Amino acid sequence: EETQYIDRDTRESVHSNLGMFVLVLMSHGAYGTLQVGNEVIKLVDIYRLLSPQNFPAMRGKPKMVILQACSGGVYSKNLSTCMMFIVF
Repeated sequence: EETQYIDRDTRESVHSNLGMFVLVLMSHGAYGTLQVGNEVIKLVDIYRLLSPQNFPAMRGKPKMVILQACSGGVYSKNLSTCMMFIVF
């Protein structure tokens, strides 16, 4: 599962010495999900990996997630992708 890479990274001890965590994800998607190969990943599952309970080294520190993914629906010549920034 692709979320294993995020989970493994958040367990690295180096994060205790850092002041911020940034995660950039680029993929296909639909509302609230990312499509990675044949796997559909819920964004809430990614956010859960970055929670203080699962990522204690970054507790109380800013975490930024940058998502660039199509959100499904009708193709637009002017806007074929969307970008979302989430800081928590």
